[in-house]
Amino acid sequence: MSTREYSLHVYSAGAVAPPLQEALSVFERNEGVRCRFTAGKPEALLQAIRHNKKGDILSCGAEYVHDEAEDIGVLVKGTRRSLGYRRSVLITPEGNPKGIRRLEDLCEQGIRIGTATGGCLKGVWDDICSKAGLIEDIRPHIIEHADACGSLMGLIHSGRVDVVFGWNAFKNIWPDTCDAVELPRDIQVFRSTAAQVVSYTRDEALSRKFIDFLTSTEGRHIYEEYGWLHEPVSV
Repeated sequence: MSTREYSLHVYSAGAVAPPLQEALSVFERNEGVRCRFTAGKPEALLQAIRHNKKGDILSCGAEYVHDEAEDIGVLVKGTRRSLGYRRSVLITPEGNPKGIRRLEDLCEQGIRIGTATGGCLKGVWDDICSKAGLIEDIRPHIIEHADACGSLMGLIHSGRVDVVFGWNAFKNIWPDTCDAVELPRDIQVFRSTAAQVVSYTRDEALSRKFIDFLTSTEGRHIYEEYGWLHEPVSV
């Protein structure tokens, strides 16, 4: 597709892509425009945007990713909007074969844990286990690291681990392959999914209009269907 054939180029981190892509399809129909959509790891997206000096919207699953993108001049300050929150849970393979019901079960002999060292889940296991006072008990069971949400779920799908620290929305995105184990409210972590205008946008007014749609009642409803929350409270 040539640059003349689309009105907006929207970039998205992989694990926040499904509701964004659905919302973009609705926006295209409503506005009579065609848009291009690219999903991937945040680091790769930022590299592509900087190298090509092209793009209109970026959406990632943690505010710190947008902070870093602002600092390197990729995003327009003041255009960032939150699209909703995701709540931390434990994610197991479908059927939860190890019978994990609570965080303390991760201390048991033989439990294999995966964590993320990049993307929106970076550091989440530390936050949760530190709140619970279980760092020393859980750390020895962490056997795999992943650099993004997609590769983290790959650990579950391949059977390499028994559990990962993930988001409640994973169950909506991968409903047939995983289960979610809730955590007590006082140790949960919430992170915001945001959208922001890219510095190289060809049409800032249309980019801002799309972000307005994402934060409208219709846009929020799409995100809610995928498990995003609009108040950081337990459900």
